Order: sequence, then structure tokens, then C-alpha cells
Amino acid sequence: MKEDINYQEIAEKTGVSISTISRILTGSARVAEATSARVFEFFEKNNYDITFLRSKKARSGGIIIFNVPSMINPFYSPICGGARAAAQTYGYNLLINEEHITGNTIDNLINLIKRTRAAGLIITNSVPALLLKKLAAAVPLVQCCEYDETIPLPYVSIDDIAASKIIMDYLFAHGKKNIVLMNGPIRYKYARHRLQGYQEALARAGIPADPSLVFQLPEVSYDMAVSEATRFLRRGGRPDAFFCVSDVYAAAVVKAGKRLGFSIPGDFIVVGFDNVEIASMTHPALTTINQPKHQLGVSSCELLVERINNPQAPVRSILLETELIVRESSAERPE
Repeated sequence: MKEDINYQEIAEKTGVSISTISRILTGSARVAEATSARVFEFFEKNNYDITFLRSKKARSGGIIIFNVPSMINPFYSPICGGARAAAQTYGYNLLINEEHITGNTIDNLINLIKRTRAAGLIITNSVPALLLKKLAAAVPLVQCCEYDETIPLPYVSIDDIAASKIIMDYLFAHGKKNIVLMNGPIRYKYARHRLQGYQEALARAGIPADPSLVFQLPEVSYDMAVSEATRFLRRGGRPDAFFCVSDVYAAAVVKAGKRLGFSIPGDFIVVGFDNVEIASMTHPALTTINQPKHQLGVSSCELLVERINNPQAPVRSILLETELIVRESSAERPE
């Protein structure tokens, strides 16, 4: 029996929107009987385990804690907004807590959970397995964006490897081979998976990997990325494309390139990731991968409410789809 629910697949096969599917699965709102029947019929035909949908009295009220490592990164704001909207729908209040979760800080978070009598916890942090298990023992927990696939805990995220290959295929289609990867902290799943997608795409295209073209930055910092890109270009680096795992990095590369007199996309293409506000504000505007940020927050909260209402339900995980948004920082779309 299948336990992981692929919302995108269900939506494509049934013609029912992802948000409506979520409402059907959690019982959070009224859905037309014919629509529900179509979704349940799909579950039955495709051998999904839907024992978690056994009728139950939904609980509501109280606090859900949403923990982010840093609000400086603009990526998290719309995710928090989606989670807050979903929490309000279910009658919960969302408390946003900004903190890295480490051995030194986990007790602070657990004390916060106890003081607020939180009903559940959503984390976007990369958390060591032992600490993740400790949190899961304290409160119903859902991982958002970052997740540990070795531990049976629910998560909502995207397929970073596949998204990276979309970017690389786009660059290959433009004849680019000398591609710089501006990557984030390797402790994060997204950085490891995007690096993996980059490397696998190069191997598939028969292009030797060049370690000197991979920059592993210790944090998502605009100033740090400007400095690294400037240093690389000044010392003679001549890439034909930059694949940046964050729009913050991509905007920094544009800044560094223009400061040194390079033309973008004339001298090199720049592609970002996340499609945050800065992507359309830079000049040139950034080609980037769009993550469904609001839906990440909504789905995380819906999955958590389901967990709160039925702690014994099978663990479910959701991978949402991404898409490439083509803007001015890359060449025209090939024929």
C-alpha cells in the first residue's frame, strides 16, 4: 500500500486542485461530494493507504510554533504567511520562532513548547537526527523544506535534485558548459541535493566536473556572495553561466558582474532559485526556479493538524512541484 501522498500527481490525474485535495485529506472544510468521490476513487484505484482518513473528531485551538533559522532570508516570509493562513483556518494561532536548532538551543525550544502548551511544531531548520527525535517526542512535528529522510517523520518540500537538473538542462540548451555553482551551507538538505543535481547533470552531459567552479558559502548572505563572485571574476574566472541556489546569491552575482563591467546575459547567464521578490527587482530581472512558498506553509500546517488530530496515522510526506521562470538574466528561450 502507498503511504506517501503525491499531491501533484493526484491533482493532475483527478483535475482537483492541491488545496482542495488537502481539505479532503484533513477534513478541514466542506468539499463537494462529487469532488471528494473522485479523489477517493483515485486512491482506491492506485492502492493508497487511506486508513488515516477514518472518521475522527478534529481538535482545534491553541498554538502552533513555526521555527525558522533566520528571517533575514526572504524565502521564509511567504512560507510563514501560508502556514499562518492555514492555522487560522483550523482555529490555531501561529507563533513564529527564529532560532537555529542545535544542542545548545534545543532546550530553549522545548521550554517554549511547554510554556505555550503548543499543540504542534513546524520546523524549516536542518536538525541533527538525535535532536529531531527529541523534538518529535515532545510535540507533534512536521518538517518543512528541510527534512531528514532517514527518520519516519512527515515533511513537505520540493525535489531539489530534479529542480537543479531543470536549471542545468536549460543552460545546456543555451550551449553553456562552464557553469559556476554558487551553493549554500552543505549542512542543509537543499544544498546537498542541488549540488547532487548539478553534478549528475554534468555527468549525464559528458562534461567533466570542475571543483574550482563550485562555491560553498557558509550562509545565505548577499554581501558574502558579492565578495566571492567579485574575487572569482577578478582573478580571471570566465564562466558562461552561474547557477545560484538562492536568488540572494543570484542578485549578488549580478551586482558583482555589473560592477566589473560584465554584460548579463551577454557575457554570462545568471539563474537563481526560489523566486522571491528580489528576483523581479534586480536589473536584469532574474531567471529562477519558482518554489510554491505559500503552499509549502499551507501544506505543512495541514499535515501538522492531521497529525495533532490523529497521532497514530501513517506518516505522510508531500513533494510539491517547481517551475523555471525565465527572465532577463538569461538568453532568450531557445527554439
